[in-house]
Amino acid sequence: MTRRLLPSVPSAALFPKDSAYMARTDLGSTRLLGYTELNQDAVTGLLLGLMGTRPTVRHISSVTDEILEFLTRGGLQIEEDMHVFRQGSEALAAAEKIVADGYRLISPYPLPEAEFSESAALVPPPLWRRLNAKQFLGDLVPERHLPKRRVLGPGTPAEGIGLPVVLKAGGGEATGWGYAVRLCQTVDEAADALAWFREQGAGDTIVAEEYLSVGRSWCAHVACSDKSTQYLGAIEQVFAGFARQAGSVMDPNHLLPEDGVGAIEAAGETARSFGFRGVAALDIGRTEDGRYVVFDPNFRVNASTTQLLFHHAATEGTAWSVSHSLNTVSPLPMAEIIARLSGPAAEGWFAPTRLLDAAHLPAAGGASLCTGFTLGATREDAETRAAGLVAAMQET
Repeated sequence: MTRRLLPSVPSAALFPKDSAYMARTDLGSTRLLGYTELNQDAVTGLLLGLMGTRPTVRHISSVTDEILEFLTRGGLQIEEDMHVFRQGSEALAAAEKIVADGYRLISPYPLPEAEFSESAALVPPPLWRRLNAKQFLGDLVPERHLPKRRVLGPGTPAEGIGLPVVLKAGGGEATGWGYAVRLCQTVDEAADALAWFREQGAGDTIVAEEYLSVGRSWCAHVACSDKSTQYLGAIEQVFAGFARQAGSVMDPNHLLPEDGVGAIEAAGETARSFGFRGVAALDIGRTEDGRYVVFDPNFRVNASTTQLLFHHAATEGTAWSVSHSLNTVSPLPMAEIIARLSGPAAEGWFAPTRLLDAAHLPAAGGASLCTGFTLGATREDAETRAAGLVAAMQET
């Protein structure tokens, strides 16, 4: 099956024409994400097929000739001005040249402040930190769409918080994946969580949020340009445990209803008025009493962004309407990984979006990465296919 995976919204509407993708930052800037040396380079492989002809800075492990050829066969249209690096210093040098050529850098997380001026970033770091700081979510979202919440000062005792409670790292540090979120149902759990936040250097601003029972939740996306805010859609979140996201499902039978969409559009427009440009998302859930509640701001590209934007092209004209994310590791050589994925990709029910060859990245420890999404007539079909490919990636 031959297809072209074109995003549902053109690249020109997602990012300004003078923007470039440069995602390699440092472990200090990502300490509340639990990032490792592997993540620093793996994140540079995101957004393939979404940047148009703009410059990008990518680690060789995600863009070898072998990988790019397979991704192209899988449907991605990769036309970017790609700058490939092997060492972090090479990434910085490439980014500095791109900035000197008049581009502003897109990055999911703040770039090293010692290396770049504020004007080098599409979203200036102070604005990025403000928009992503959980304690300021009320600046973007009205109270009726927020859980009851308050900010705990340094030294707040666990006994006075009120239970059950969800504790989250505030401040302007990069967070995500539920790494800096703790559900506390006992005083001991709250005390342990407070101690952990303080050990991480995040004890000065902790957000205490009421615990709400949520049926479904979505990562709802917007794109902000100089002239307008465009709603891009919302993709349902799949969890392995409380606040531990394990994937995403795009299901036309469970789209975010208009009440939720309105809250997201309004938040995006407010952020746009502050100066935000590019793609962002907010996590929003439906509670048991039917409220739509926003939990987290993500004013950056997200892990689910690519699946959301390619879902329509992947399913159009097929018997499949649902997509399920796939993100796994494999001990197999890249040639064997591609061989095992080629059949599903050719048949059209698997869309590869990112591969990482561990042979080119010692920090991977011999475990290559495979990211994409599977298609099915139902979410059960798509999930079963994703599980089957995960298993196939482990068989030696």
